Amino acid sequence: MKKITIIIALVFGIALSSSANDSIASNRNGMEYKVAAGFNIGGTSPIGLPAEVRDINSYKPTPNLSIAGYAIKMFNPTWGLKAGLRFENKGMETGINVKNYKMTVNIQSGDATGVKTGYFTGDIKNKTRMGYLTIPVSAVYRLNKQWDFHAGIYAAYALDYNFTGKVVQGQIRETPLTPIIGITKADYNYSDDLQKWDVGAEIGAACKVYRNLAIEANFTWGFISVLDPDKRKMDMDNYNLYLNLGVSYTF
Repeated sequence: MKKITIIIALVFGIALSSSANDSIASNRNGMEYKVAAGFNIGGTSPIGLPAEVRDINSYKPTPNLSIAGYAIKMFNPTWGLKAGLRFENKGMETGINVKNYKMTVNIQSGDATGVKTGYFTGDIKNKTRMGYLTIPVSAVYRLNKQWDFHAGIYAAYALDYNFTGKVVQGQIRETPLTPIIGITKADYNYSDDLQKWDVGAEIGAACKVYRNLAIEANFTWGFISVLDPDKRKMDMDNYNLYLNLGVSYTF
């Protein structure tokens, strides 16, 4: 938590310091500076549900706050380039029903106990939480004095990450030929299988509502599965797909 607080303070400090030193010059050289805050809504999910996932029982977004500072260079009244530093949380809680889904669980009670890997059928409750330090770079299209649109790429490094879940009721078969093991209570922790880097694309828009104050929407799509294919115990690629809604102020 201390590390996160320091990062947030640095982001605001850099943005405010830059705006104070360059606000006069920005009118002459096309430079603008922006601070933004918002929240992410979305999920860490496969692209297209696999056949093993039979139903989504529940979905609950977690408090996914974001804070950022940007520098924008307008080359002409229409086109520009934006780069920045963003701290953001991405996470969710979800419940799914699966059939013959390959995974590893730690069984506390049932027909057997201990760590078992095999084909699970039943209900899973999963919780994902990741805190990223993100560097976005985007092209900016300025439609008019009110509307800005942008599209680009981002690279993110996970400072904090957690991928855990539990099984309330279900069964697992270690191989198609071994007996079924009934499960009444089990859990799993795949946090060590998460990748620290995420790279993806983003697209969004900003609309000024009062002077330099704007409301913003920004959609990010991760290209890298959050679970390392070489280490993961769950047979699924999961990608970060999030919509950020927030406000910004331009200096």
